Amino acid sequence: MNRYKSSVIWLVILAITVTLIMPPIPAYAASISDVLAQTIGGNSTDSYKGASSGNNLVDILVGMLLGKFLGKISNVTGITEKNKLPAGLNTLSSKELVGFYAEWWETDTSSLNSLSNNIDMIKTIAPFWATLDAEGTITDRGGNDHNSVVKLAHQNNVSVLLMVNNAKQEQNNAPIHTVLTNPSLRTKAITNLETYIKKYNLDGINIDFEMVDAQDKDNLSAFMQELSAHLKPQGYIISIDVFPKQDESNDVSIAYDYAQLAKYADKIMIMTYDNHGSWSEAGPIADIRWVENNLKYALKFIPKNKLYIGIAGYGYDWSSKGVESLEYGPIMNLVQRFNSPIQWDEPAKSPHFDYTGSDGVTHQVWYENSESLKYKLDLVNKYDIAGAALWKLGEEDPGYWQVFKKLFTKK
Repeated sequence: MNRYKSSVIWLVILAITVTLIMPPIPAYAASISDVLAQTIGGNSTDSYKGASSGNNLVDILVGMLLGKFLGKISNVTGITEKNKLPAGLNTLSSKELVGFYAEWWETDTSSLNSLSNNIDMIKTIAPFWATLDAEGTITDRGGNDHNSVVKLAHQNNVSVLLMVNNAKQEQNNAPIHTVLTNPSLRTKAITNLETYIKKYNLDGINIDFEMVDAQDKDNLSAFMQELSAHLKPQGYIISIDVFPKQDESNDVSIAYDYAQLAKYADKIMIMTYDNHGSWSEAGPIADIRWVENNLKYALKFIPKNKLYIGIAGYGYDWSSKGVESLEYGPIMNLVQRFNSPIQWDEPAKSPHFDYTGSDGVTHQVWYENSESLKYKLDLVNKYDIAGAALWKLGEEDPGYWQVFKKLFTKK
C-alpha cells in the first residue's frame, strides 16, 4: 500500500512539474484526442495513433492531467466559443445533398413533404422564392409560409439558401441583361437580396440566372464578385447554378465563366440534366456519358470541393402534340395505365418506354429513376466532388432516398 501511495505521489509531482514547464495547450482543442496529440508533441494523426498504441501510457496520463489542470488554471473549460456556421454545415458527412425546393401554387406541399420525410439526408435546401426583375427589385413568388419552412430546416440542421431566378425575356428585352450591365442596378439588386435573406433568417443565396447572353459573361462574373464581397464577410453562403458545357462554343453556356465564378461562389451546381427536352428529339434526360463529360470539363476550372452534380427527378413525354414535363408519380401512372414495359438504355444508363394514348397518338417517355441515380452518384465518388443537387424535392422517385442514404446520411 505504501509503495502504491508513493507511486501516485510521484505521478502527481511529475504531472505538476510538466504542467509548469510545458507551453499552454490551446483552449480550442475539440476533443481529448486533440489534447493528447498536442501533449505528445504533434498534431498529426500518426502522432495520435502512436500515443494510443499503449507504448506511451505515461504520456497519455500526463496529457489527461495536463488538460484537467490547465482547464482549471486558465478557467476556460466549457466556455470555448464556437464559430457561427450555417445550420447545414454543422454535420460530419463528407458529401452534401442540396435539395431545390419549389411550390408551384399556394397549397403545393410536395417539396415540403419530401423535405420532412428525408430531412436526415439533406444538408441544404434552396427554396425558389424570388425573382429578380429589370429594375433590380426582388419579387416574392409566394407559396407556403416561408418562416415555417426555415424553422423546420434550422431545427434539423439544414441550411437555407434563397434561390433567385431572373425574370423572363419579353420580346427583345432581357431583364437580366439590363441589370447586369448597369453597376447601380447590380448594387440595388444585391441590397434587395440582402434585405430578403435577412428578413427570413436565411443562410445565403443561390443565384439561378438562366439564358444569360454570351456578351454578359464578364458582367455576370462582376455581379457575383460584388455579391460575394457584400455578403460573405457577414457569413452568408454564395452559390450559383450553371449550365453544363464541354467547351466554350455553346451560346447558352458561354456566359458562365467557370473559373471566375469559382473565385466568388462557395458552391457551384452544374445543371447536368435536360440533355434532351422540348428543343430536341426524344432522348435521355441525363445520359451518363454526357453528364460525365460535362463534369470533367467543369473540373478543369472549378475546385472539386465547390462542385455539385445536378440530379433530375422528372422526365419528358414526347409526342406529335409536343413535349410535356412530368414528375415521377404521373410517369408511373402512365406505365400502369397503358401497361407499358419499361426499357433500359444501357449506354445512357437511362429508363424509357413508349405508349399509345386513347387518341391513337404514340408517345415516348424518358425519365430518371433510382437505378439511373446510382450511376450519377458513382460520379460524385469517382471525382470526389462536393455532392449533388436535386431538382426538385417532391417530384423524384421515392426510391431515390434509399440510394441517397448510402452517401448523404448526416452523422
